[in-house]
Amino acid sequence: MLPLLLLFLLIIVLIRFKVPIGISLFSGALFLGIWNYGLGYDFWMLLYRSFINIQSWRLVITVALILTFANLFESAGFVKSIVLSLESFLSPRWVGRAAPAIIGLLPMPGGAMVSAPIVKHIGRNTDTRPEIFTAANYWWRHVWEATWPLYASIILGAAVLKISVWDVAIVNFPISITCIATGLLLGKIGDSQRSAARLDLLLFLKSLWPILFIVLLGLVLKVDLIFSVVFVILVLVFSYHIRLPAIKRALLKGFSPNIIVLIFGVMTLMYIMETTGTAGLFCEELLLMNIAPAVVVFAVPFVIGVLTGVTSAYVGVGFPVVLPLLGTESLSFKAGILLAFAGGFMGVMASPVHLCLVLTKEYFGASLGKTMTFLALPIILTSCISWALAGILYS
Repeated sequence: MLPLLLLFLLIIVLIRFKVPIGISLFSGALFLGIWNYGLGYDFWMLLYRSFINIQSWRLVITVALILTFANLFESAGFVKSIVLSLESFLSPRWVGRAAPAIIGLLPMPGGAMVSAPIVKHIGRNTDTRPEIFTAANYWWRHVWEATWPLYASIILGAAVLKISVWDVAIVNFPISITCIATGLLLGKIGDSQRSAARLDLLLFLKSLWPILFIVLLGLVLKVDLIFSVVFVILVLVFSYHIRLPAIKRALLKGFSPNIIVLIFGVMTLMYIMETTGTAGLFCEELLLMNIAPAVVVFAVPFVIGVLTGVTSAYVGVGFPVVLPLLGTESLSFKAGILLAFAGGFMGVMASPVHLCLVLTKEYFGASLGKTMTFLALPIILTSCISWALAGILYS
């Protein structure tokens, strides 16, 4: 148990000192490898095998392409069209919920800042408290994060679990439904007067077609995610005449060194954990302490999520630890997946160092403590309901 506890401590300290998450995870992998093998031949061969892992390179390409697509999607004006289409048939109160949720289909770091100006505009003539603005925008922006197959956390989680992103999305779908239901408990933004009687359906579909098309290709036609994203990127570039500078910016953001290091950090740590058997030993010790597997599977990602505020951390650090407990007599594989994602996701949402929370708190001029009081009930309820659904649906 000692090496894994020291590993957690090292990674958390590095992240808190603003070391990039990828470098922090890779440093943890090096620590674990040296702890088990020293600096001898076996250690260097282990490191070499982790670098030539085809799955790692595939993940790098997939995540980088999705981030490139996200930047092109925004630069082509689709986000503005989404807002206009929503305002054609929803009241400002519901636009304040729907806009962040729909923009949340587009994965990007600090993405809550994209929807924050919309939420602020919707409630400009109300006496809504800054903390409600912050909590509502933050919550609704993330309702799809445990489900939507374009998110890096889903892609990384699928790689660790050795299943497809679509399988992860289907198993975790109750988490998003629960988030939507509990999000209704947050304060209301804007009035209930509707601008028009019906949806401008054409504008709505034109705004979302690139995202919907990628998902359609994957779910219905079973097209590989890499090929579907490349196809849609090419269609966007040529159909919407996106200029070369915008394409270069999108590619630089998508294929940034931080993204590449992040993927290799996660995959190297997972590979070394599996090879050394560290995760399995840790789980065995917890079971000997009579801690229920379901508690461990939920709590480990939750704690990592709270401490780091980073989704990739709870997947990259927490999932390899709890993986041996999934698919056992006391915890089915699907129930374990839902519990692990729900724990990590709610941990990140409760983290005071979550980038989206920090940025939007500053934007709205809100108090962090008061904002967290509004978020506490949805976080607690989502955790409890997800736990219950894991038992009911996947026992």
